[in-house]
Amino acid sequence: MIEIVGYFLYNIIFQSLILLKLVIYYYQLLSFKTRNIISQLFMYLYIKTPNNYIDYINTTIDYNKTLNCSDNDKKQRQQQQQQQSTITKNKQQQQPTISTPKHLALILNHRDQIRSLINTTETINFYNKISEILIWSVIVGIKRITIFDNHGSLKKNISVFQNLLDNKIKPFNNNNNNNTNTNSSKLEKQTIYRFNWLNNFKTITSNVETSDINSRILNISIVTVEDGKQELINITKKYINDSKVNSNLILNELYVNSNLPNFISGDDFEPEVALDFSDKHLFSGFLPWHIKLTEFIKMDHFNQFYLERFHQFLKKYNSVQKRCGK
Repeated sequence: MIEIVGYFLYNIIFQSLILLKLVIYYYQLLSFKTRNIISQLFMYLYIKTPNNYIDYINTTIDYNKTLNCSDNDKKQRQQQQQQQSTITKNKQQQQPTISTPKHLALILNHRDQIRSLINTTETINFYNKISEILIWSVIVGIKRITIFDNHGSLKKNISVFQNLLDNKIKPFNNNNNNNTNTNSSKLEKQTIYRFNWLNNFKTITSNVETSDINSRILNISIVTVEDGKQELINITKKYINDSKVNSNLILNELYVNSNLPNFISGDDFEPEVALDFSDKHLFSGFLPWHIKLTEFIKMDHFNQFYLERFHQFLKKYNSVQKRCGK
Protein backbone atom coordinates (compact mmCIF):
# COMPACT_ATOMS: atom_id res chain seq x y z
CA MET A 1 0.00 0.00 0.00
CA ILE A 2 2.84 2.38 0.91
CA GLU A 3 4.59 1.59 -2.37
CA ILE A 4 1.44 2.37 -4.35
CA VAL A 5 0.96 5.69 -2.55
CA GLY A 6 4.64 6.54 -3.03
CA TYR A 7 4.48 5.69 -6.73
CA PHE A 8 1.30 7.77 -7.08
CA LEU A 9 2.89 10.78 -5.35
CA TYR A 10 6.04 10.39 -7.46
CA ASN A 11 3.99 10.54 -10.67
CA ILE A 12 2.08 13.59 -9.47
CA ILE A 13 5.28 15.45 -8.54
CA PHE A 14 7.02 14.42 -11.77
CA GLN A 15 4.11 15.51 -13.95
CA SER A 16 3.77 18.75 -11.99
CA LEU A 17 7.42 19.57 -12.61
CA ILE A 18 7.02 18.90 -16.33
CA LEU A 19 3.91 21.08 -16.41
CA LEU A 20 5.73 23.85 -14.53
CA LYS A 21 8.62 23.69 -16.97
CA LEU A 22 6.23 23.98 -19.92
CA VAL A 23 4.43 26.91 -18.30
CA ILE A 24 7.75 28.73 -17.73
CA TYR A 25 8.87 28.00 -21.30
CA TYR A 26 5.70 29.35 -22.90
CA TYR A 27 5.59 32.29 -20.49
CA GLN A 28 9.10 33.29 -21.57
CA LEU A 29 8.18 32.79 -25.22
CA LEU A 30 5.03 34.88 -24.84
CA SER A 31 6.98 37.53 -22.96
CA PHE A 32 9.59 37.74 -25.72
CA LYS A 33 6.90 38.05 -28.38
CA THR A 34 4.96 40.67 -26.44
CA ARG A 35 8.03 42.82 -25.90
CA ASN A 36 8.97 42.38 -29.54
CA ILE A 37 5.52 43.57 -30.66
CA ILE A 38 5.90 46.68 -28.49
CA SER A 39 9.44 47.23 -29.77
CA GLN A 40 8.38 46.74 -33.39
CA LEU A 41 5.49 49.18 -32.90
CA PHE A 42 7.86 51.80 -31.53
CA MET A 43 10.29 51.18 -34.39
CA TYR A 44 7.45 51.49 -36.90
CA LEU A 45 6.50 54.89 -35.47
CA TYR A 46 10.07 56.17 -35.10
CA ILE A 47 12.08 54.58 -37.91
CA LYS A 48 11.47 55.98 -41.38
CA THR A 49 14.93 55.61 -42.94
CA PRO A 50 17.97 53.33 -42.48
CA ASN A 51 19.69 56.20 -40.65
CA ASN A 52 16.84 56.25 -38.13
CA TYR A 53 17.44 52.53 -37.60
CA ILE A 54 21.16 53.11 -37.02
CA ASP A 55 20.40 55.89 -34.54
CA TYR A 56 17.94 53.64 -32.75
CA ILE A 57 20.53 50.86 -32.39
CA ASN A 58 23.18 53.27 -31.11
CA THR A 59 20.82 54.97 -28.66
CA THR A 60 22.27 53.28 -25.57
CA ILE A 61 25.54 51.95 -26.96
CA ASP A 62 28.97 53.53 -26.80
CA TYR A 63 30.89 51.49 -29.38
CA ASN A 64 34.21 53.28 -28.80
CA LYS A 65 34.90 51.68 -25.43
CA THR A 66 36.68 48.32 -25.53
CA LEU A 67 38.89 46.36 -23.16
CA ASN A 68 42.14 44.95 -24.54
CA CYS A 69 43.63 42.35 -22.23
CA SER A 70 47.01 42.54 -24.00
CA ASP A 71 47.63 46.10 -22.75
CA ASN A 72 49.98 46.65 -19.84
CA ASP A 73 48.77 47.37 -16.33
CA LYS A 74 49.30 51.10 -16.71
CA LYS A 75 47.05 51.31 -19.72
CA GLN A 76 44.49 49.15 -17.97
CA ARG A 77 44.46 51.47 -14.97
CA GLN A 78 44.06 54.46 -17.26
CA GLN A 79 41.20 52.74 -19.05
CA GLN A 80 39.54 51.90 -15.76
CA GLN A 81 39.87 55.51 -14.61
CA GLN A 82 38.44 56.75 -17.89
CA GLN A 83 35.61 54.23 -17.69
CA GLN A 84 34.85 55.24 -14.11
CA SER A 85 34.86 58.89 -15.15
CA THR A 86 32.54 58.08 -18.05
CA ILE A 87 30.22 56.10 -15.77
CA THR A 88 30.07 58.99 -13.30
CA LYS A 89 29.34 61.45 -16.08
CA ASN A 90 26.67 59.20 -17.52
CA LYS A 91 24.99 58.83 -14.15
CA GLN A 92 24.85 62.57 -13.89
CA GLN A 93 23.34 62.81 -17.35
CA GLN A 94 21.18 59.73 -16.71
CA GLN A 95 22.24 58.28 -20.07
CA PRO A 96 23.83 54.86 -19.55
CA THR A 97 26.27 53.64 -22.20
CA ILE A 98 27.37 50.16 -23.17
CA SER A 99 30.83 49.13 -24.37
CA THR A 100 31.12 46.53 -27.11
CA PRO A 101 33.58 43.65 -27.51
CA LYS A 102 36.10 43.62 -30.34
CA HIS A 103 35.46 39.96 -31.09
CA LEU A 104 32.14 38.18 -30.63
CA ALA A 105 31.60 34.43 -31.00
CA LEU A 106 28.16 33.28 -32.13
CA ILE A 107 27.37 29.64 -31.26
CA LEU A 108 24.34 28.30 -33.12
CA ASN A 109 21.90 25.71 -31.83
CA HIS A 110 22.05 22.36 -33.60
CA ARG A 111 18.27 21.93 -33.46
CA ASP A 112 17.69 25.39 -34.94
CA GLN A 113 19.95 24.49 -37.84
CA ILE A 114 18.15 21.18 -38.40
CA ARG A 115 14.81 23.00 -38.38
CA SER A 116 16.14 25.52 -40.91
CA LEU A 117 16.62 22.71 -43.45
CA ILE A 118 12.92 21.72 -43.49
CA ASN A 119 12.04 24.10 -46.32
CA THR A 120 13.19 27.26 -48.05
CA THR A 121 11.12 29.52 -45.80
CA GLU A 122 12.71 28.12 -42.64
CA THR A 123 16.16 28.48 -44.20
CA ILE A 124 15.59 32.14 -45.12
CA ASN A 125 14.17 32.89 -41.65
CA PHE A 126 17.23 31.29 -40.05
CA TYR A 127 19.64 33.24 -42.26
CA ASN A 128 17.66 36.44 -41.70
CA LYS A 129 18.12 36.15 -37.96
CA ILE A 130 21.88 35.60 -38.27
CA SER A 131 22.17 38.51 -40.70
CA GLU A 132 20.32 40.78 -38.26
CA ILE A 133 22.84 39.95 -35.54
CA LEU A 134 25.72 40.66 -37.94
CA ILE A 135 24.22 43.99 -39.02
CA TRP A 136 23.61 45.06 -35.41
CA SER A 137 27.20 44.10 -34.63
CA VAL A 138 28.82 46.06 -37.45
CA ILE A 139 26.69 49.12 -36.65
CA VAL A 140 27.73 49.19 -32.97
CA GLY A 141 31.40 48.74 -33.88
CA ILE A 142 32.21 45.06 -33.25
CA LYS A 143 35.28 44.24 -35.36
CA ARG A 144 35.09 40.48 -35.69
CA ILE A 145 32.55 37.66 -35.38
CA THR A 146 33.21 33.94 -35.38
CA ILE A 147 30.13 31.86 -36.17
CA PHE A 148 30.32 28.37 -34.71
CA ASP A 149 28.42 26.18 -37.19
CA ASN A 150 28.19 22.89 -35.32
CA HIS A 151 25.92 21.37 -37.98
CA GLY A 152 27.93 22.49 -41.01
CA SER A 153 24.92 23.56 -43.10
CA LEU A 154 25.74 27.27 -42.98
CA LYS A 155 29.26 26.75 -44.26
CA LYS A 156 28.02 24.52 -47.10
CA ASN A 157 25.40 27.06 -48.21
CA ILE A 158 27.43 30.16 -47.51
CA SER A 159 26.75 31.78 -50.92
CA VAL A 160 23.00 31.99 -50.17
CA PHE A 161 23.70 33.62 -46.82
CA GLN A 162 26.23 36.05 -48.31
CA ASN A 163 23.80 37.25 -50.97
CA LEU A 164 21.09 37.72 -48.35
CA LEU A 165 23.45 39.72 -46.12
CA ASP A 166 24.63 41.76 -49.09
CA ASN A 167 21.05 42.76 -49.92
CA LYS A 168 20.27 43.62 -46.30
CA ILE A 169 23.23 45.97 -45.86
CA LYS A 170 22.74 47.84 -49.16
CA PRO A 171 19.92 50.13 -47.92
CA PHE A 172 22.18 51.45 -45.14
CA ASN A 173 25.05 52.21 -47.52
CA ASN A 174 22.81 53.61 -50.27
CA ASN A 175 21.00 55.84 -47.81
CA ASN A 176 24.32 57.19 -46.52
CA ASN A 177 25.42 57.83 -50.09
CA ASN A 178 22.24 59.74 -50.90
CA ASN A 179 22.59 61.83 -47.74
CA THR A 180 26.16 62.68 -48.71
CA ASN A 181 25.11 63.80 -52.16
CA THR A 182 22.29 66.01 -50.88
CA ASN A 183 24.30 67.45 -47.99
CA SER A 184 27.69 67.97 -49.58
CA SER A 185 28.34 71.03 -47.44
CA LYS A 186 28.56 68.90 -44.31
CA LEU A 187 32.02 67.88 -43.16
CA GLU A 188 30.89 64.58 -41.66
CA LYS A 189 32.06 61.53 -43.55
CA GLN A 190 29.53 58.96 -44.61
CA THR A 191 29.74 55.53 -43.01
CA ILE A 192 29.96 52.46 -45.22
CA TYR A 193 29.40 49.04 -43.65
CA ARG A 194 31.35 46.13 -45.11
CA PHE A 195 31.83 42.44 -44.43
CA ASN A 196 35.15 40.67 -44.87
CA TRP A 197 34.91 36.87 -45.02
CA LEU A 198 38.06 35.37 -43.51
CA ASN A 199 37.19 31.95 -44.95
CA ASN A 200 38.07 33.49 -48.35
CA PHE A 201 34.58 32.96 -49.72
CA LYS A 202 34.24 36.55 -50.87
CA THR A 203 34.28 40.11 -49.59
CA ILE A 204 31.09 42.15 -49.77
CA THR A 205 31.94 45.63 -50.95
CA SER A 206 30.05 48.66 -52.10
CA ASN A 207 30.25 50.75 -55.27
CA VAL A 208 31.02 53.91 -53.33
CA GLU A 209 34.42 55.54 -53.77
CA THR A 210 36.82 54.97 -50.87
CA SER A 211 37.63 58.69 -50.44
CA ASP A 212 35.79 60.78 -47.85
CA ILE A 213 34.07 57.80 -46.27
CA ASN A 214 34.27 56.08 -42.92
CA SER A 215 34.47 52.34 -43.56
CA ARG A 216 33.30 50.10 -40.77
CA ILE A 217 34.39 46.52 -41.48
CA LEU A 218 33.20 43.36 -39.76
CA ASN A 219 35.50 40.36 -40.20
CA ILE A 220 33.49 37.14 -40.29
CA SER A 221 34.75 33.60 -39.70
CA ILE A 222 32.71 30.42 -39.93
CA VAL A 223 34.08 27.41 -38.07
CA THR A 224 32.75 23.89 -37.75
CA VAL A 225 33.38 21.04 -35.34
CA GLU A 226 36.00 19.61 -37.70
CA ASP A 227 38.04 22.79 -38.02
CA GLY A 228 39.56 22.86 -34.54
CA LYS A 229 40.39 19.15 -34.45
CA GLN A 230 41.56 18.88 -38.06
CA GLU A 231 43.82 21.91 -37.91
CA LEU A 232 45.59 20.53 -34.83
CA ILE A 233 46.17 17.29 -36.74
CA ASN A 234 47.48 19.20 -39.77
CA ILE A 235 49.84 21.29 -37.65
CA THR A 236 51.12 18.19 -35.83
CA LYS A 237 51.93 16.55 -39.18
CA LYS A 238 53.63 19.72 -40.40
CA TYR A 239 55.67 19.99 -37.23
CA ILE A 240 56.89 16.41 -37.61
CA ASN A 241 58.04 17.14 -41.17
CA ASP A 242 59.60 20.51 -40.25
CA SER A 243 61.41 19.06 -37.24
CA LYS A 244 63.18 16.61 -39.54
CA VAL A 245 64.75 19.58 -41.30
CA ASN A 246 65.27 21.70 -38.18
CA SER A 247 65.89 19.65 -35.05
CA ASN A 248 65.82 22.80 -32.88
CA LEU A 249 62.27 23.67 -33.89
CA ILE A 250 60.02 24.23 -30.87
CA LEU A 251 56.33 23.41 -30.87
CA ASN A 252 54.76 26.37 -29.08
CA GLU A 253 51.79 28.69 -29.41
CA LEU A 254 53.67 30.99 -31.79
CA TYR A 255 54.43 28.11 -34.17
CA VAL A 256 50.84 26.86 -34.03
CA ASN A 257 49.28 30.28 -34.64
CA SER A 258 51.62 31.01 -37.55
CA ASN A 259 50.45 27.83 -39.29
CA LEU A 260 46.73 28.22 -38.72
CA PRO A 261 44.42 29.32 -41.54
CA ASN A 262 43.30 32.93 -41.49
CA PHE A 263 39.75 32.27 -40.30
CA ILE A 264 40.89 30.75 -36.98
CA SER A 265 44.06 32.75 -36.39
CA GLY A 266 45.25 36.30 -35.88
CA ASP A 267 46.16 38.42 -32.89
CA ASP A 268 42.52 39.24 -32.20
CA PHE A 269 41.11 35.76 -32.67
CA GLU A 270 40.38 35.16 -29.00
CA PRO A 271 36.69 36.08 -28.54
CA GLU A 272 35.97 38.32 -25.58
CA VAL A 273 32.41 37.05 -25.32
CA ALA A 274 30.34 34.24 -26.84
CA LEU A 275 26.63 34.52 -27.59
CA ASP A 276 25.71 30.88 -26.97
CA PHE A 277 22.38 29.54 -28.28
CA SER A 278 23.39 25.87 -27.96
CA ASP A 279 21.80 23.40 -25.55
CA LYS A 280 25.22 22.76 -24.05
CA HIS A 281 28.64 24.35 -24.30
CA LEU A 282 30.37 23.26 -27.52
CA PHE A 283 34.04 24.18 -27.73
CA SER A 284 35.36 21.69 -30.30
CA GLY A 285 35.37 24.26 -33.13
CA PHE A 286 37.65 26.56 -31.14
CA LEU A 287 41.24 25.97 -30.13
CA PRO A 288 41.69 25.65 -26.34
CA TRP A 289 43.97 28.66 -25.87
CA HIS A 290 41.66 30.87 -27.94
CA ILE A 291 38.78 30.70 -25.44
CA LYS A 292 40.69 30.78 -22.17
CA LEU A 293 39.36 34.28 -21.41
CA THR A 294 36.06 34.12 -23.29
CA GLU A 295 32.89 34.94 -21.35
CA PHE A 296 30.10 32.57 -22.41
CA ILE A 297 26.58 34.00 -22.11
CA LYS A 298 23.76 31.54 -22.68
CA MET A 299 20.71 32.62 -24.64
CA ASP A 300 17.64 30.66 -25.68
CA HIS A 301 14.85 31.14 -28.23
CA PHE A 302 17.10 31.99 -31.19
CA ASN A 303 14.13 32.89 -33.40
CA GLN A 304 12.95 35.35 -30.73
CA PHE A 305 16.32 37.10 -30.46
CA TYR A 306 15.36 40.67 -31.28
CA LEU A 307 17.22 43.96 -30.98
CA GLU A 308 16.04 44.45 -27.40
CA ARG A 309 17.63 41.15 -26.36
CA PHE A 310 20.82 42.07 -28.22
CA HIS A 311 21.00 45.19 -26.05
CA GLN A 312 20.36 43.05 -22.97
CA PHE A 313 23.17 40.72 -24.03
CA LEU A 314 25.61 43.64 -24.31
CA LYS A 315 24.48 44.97 -20.94
CA LYS A 316 25.10 41.56 -19.38
CA TYR A 317 28.55 41.46 -20.97
CA ASN A 318 29.31 44.88 -19.48
CA SER A 319 28.18 43.77 -16.02
CA VAL A 320 30.77 40.96 -15.98
CA GLN A 321 34.03 41.85 -14.24
CA LYS A 322 36.79 41.71 -16.86
CA ARG A 323 39.89 40.54 -15.01
CA CYS A 324 41.82 39.39 -18.10
CA GLY A 325 42.70 36.04 -16.52
CA LYS A 326 43.97 37.55 -13.25
